Amino acid sequence: MPYESKIRPHNADRVTKNTTISRDLLNQIKEIANHMQVPFNQLLAEGIDHVLNTYKKPKEFKAPVRPKDRIQMGTTFSHVQYEMLKDRARRLHTHTNTLIEIGMEFIIDKYRNL
Repeated sequence: MPYESKIRPHNADRVTKNTTISRDLLNQIKEIANHMQVPFNQLLAEGIDHVLNTYKKPKEFKAPVRPKDRIQMGTTFSHVQYEMLKDRARRLHTHTNTLIEIGMEFIIDKYRNL
C-alpha cells in the first residue's frame, strides 16, 4: 500500500511534472505563498487559469523575452489543467514553461502589495 500523507490528502487529478522556470519568479511566488499560508502550487494554478482565460489566439499573444535564470523544478499540477496548458502552448506556438511564467508574473502583480 502506498504512503498517504495525513496532512494533505491525495488528489488523483494531480500529477508531477518537471518544468524549467525562472528562479526569480519562483522565489517571489514562494514568498507570496508563504505570506498567504497557501501552497505555491495553488498560486501557480491560479496563474495558469489566468493564462488560459486571457490568451486564446496567436494574434493575442506575444512571447516575452526568455529569462536567463531558468532552473529545472518538479511540481504537481492538475492533469486536466496541464493538458489544457500544453494544448494552448501548441496553438500559441510557444512552450508551456513560458505560459507558466506569464501566469507567475500575473500572480506577482496581483499580490504584490500584501
